[in-house]
Amino acid sequence: MKNFAYAALLCLGLGISQANAAQAYPEKPITLVIPYTAGGITDVSGRLVAKKLSERLGQPIIVDNRPGAGGAIGAEYAARAKPDGYTLFMGTRGTQVTNAMIQKDVNIPPASDFASVYAFIDAATVIVVRADAPYNTLLELVAYAKANPGNLSYASAGNGSAANLTGELFQDVAGIKMTHIPYRGSAPAVQDVVGGVVPVAFDYPATTASFISNGRLKALAVVYGERVKSLPDVPTAAQAGVKGAESSSWMGFFAPAKTPDAIIERLSREMTVVMEDPEVQQKITDMGAIPLHADSKALDKLIEEDRVRWEPVIERIKISSN
Repeated sequence: MKNFAYAALLCLGLGISQANAAQAYPEKPITLVIPYTAGGITDVSGRLVAKKLSERLGQPIIVDNRPGAGGAIGAEYAARAKPDGYTLFMGTRGTQVTNAMIQKDVNIPPASDFASVYAFIDAATVIVVRADAPYNTLLELVAYAKANPGNLSYASAGNGSAANLTGELFQDVAGIKMTHIPYRGSAPAVQDVVGGVVPVAFDYPATTASFISNGRLKALAVVYGERVKSLPDVPTAAQAGVKGAESSSWMGFFAPAKTPDAIIERLSREMTVVMEDPEVQQKITDMGAIPLHADSKALDKLIEEDRVRWEPVIERIKISSN
């Protein structure tokens, strides 16, 4: 009985301690690890929301870009950080779900190494080609790929990235084969298509819209269920003649596992307020993305749904990091 009473008091004390920690939190700057290069949609949207969250918390949020291995390098670093709420991680469907299914030869932190905080953006993928490409529509690209097997390549933000998965799914549905050229982030991938190094890219409106508007890239389709507001004249892949390749990528904040629940709940509450800001919603929309409102529990559910959806797709298409 004494042991039971002692355990109960210990739990009560721990609960009070966590509550007090959450009330005092944060008492110093927070680091946000972004596992991709600066300039891509993960970086741009992460910085946007981090700035607003910083205002809510009253402490600076310092962005630390750690690109490489499709996000695995940044994920590994963040997962090993002290679980005190002062290191956050900008995770994606790739880093939290599909990388582990694809990159068998890379040390991928499991989902259990992280605590979900909040998912705030869902990003469509757009298929872009260099301005002088000999194809002007999606079906013309498909016809060219079929007539020139093995001669087309496409760029993405890295092995296992959402753009990589979308590119592989698109090829499977369209019945074509292109060579994947992985980069360390969206910005360098798009730059190499603009420069003519790679003919095609699967990427996001946030990193391609300016090149599309100034004529340095041609957008053939958005691989999404509907047109995006920032590219109203660009058809969906289904509208352009290729159905069944619809895909997107959510992005959000995570913390190292064992971060106190009270701190996770505080961050999730503050993110809910941030995402109610019309300015944030508008800027996300301007990126060609869709604002999400998934708190920690909803994000956990999203991760499980994606695991169920993508595992058989990756197995069927035989996507790998090689």
